[in-house]
Amino acid sequence: MSTPPDPTNPPAPAAGNPQPPADPPTPPTPPAPPASPPAPGTDPAGPPEGDPALGPAGEKALAEWKKRAKDAEQQNKDQAARLKQFEDRDKTDAERQADALKDAQARAESATRLAVSAKVEALAAGRFQDPLDAVEALKDGSYLTEAGTVDQTAIQAAIDDLLTRKPHWAAAEPGPRVPRPDPSQGPRPGGTPGGIDEQIAAAKQKGDWRTVLSLENTKLGTVKN
Repeated sequence: MSTPPDPTNPPAPAAGNPQPPADPPTPPTPPAPPASPPAPGTDPAGPPEGDPALGPAGEKALAEWKKRAKDAEQQNKDQAARLKQFEDRDKTDAERQADALKDAQARAESATRLAVSAKVEALAAGRFQDPLDAVEALKDGSYLTEAGTVDQTAIQAAIDDLLTRKPHWAAAEPGPRVPRPDPSQGPRPGGTPGGIDEQIAAAKQKGDWRTVLSLENTKLGTVKN
């Protein structure tokens, strides 16, 4: 009679049967992703609090250094702003001085031109039909002495030269002075007729229109009287 199998002790597998495979190994845990880099322009966080590499004294010194660096940076910014303000103010003053100098020079040049023109007109009076022709023709010339005064000699020479080049600008030569006739006198023997009308007729025959005009004016004055 055979012995029944013990349930607590299973029978060994039959020879020639392979063993079942073991459970597969657990895969390793993937590494944690790297930390995000700090944003540009920000200070690094520095060593963690309580870092044994720095110690309490090192952490205090690092904090003090950061504070001084920020204070120095702000001070530099303030100084740069003040320097720029001073430069802008100085530049404005320089520009104002340049403008004032330019205005003063313009006023001086204008006054000089007026003085020269007045002298030219005065010296040209009586020599030109229109003295302003001389003023216009000589306006671009330089007629100043070394002392900065109007050079009358140079202006006179320029006027003489201008009349040589433009004789048609010269004033007419004054004619001989004609004595005023006396209507009360009669005809003179061998002379001009004594009557004013006769004198006018004689002047017309000679073509002496200046005398004719003078006699006409005299006659008109006599009639009014």
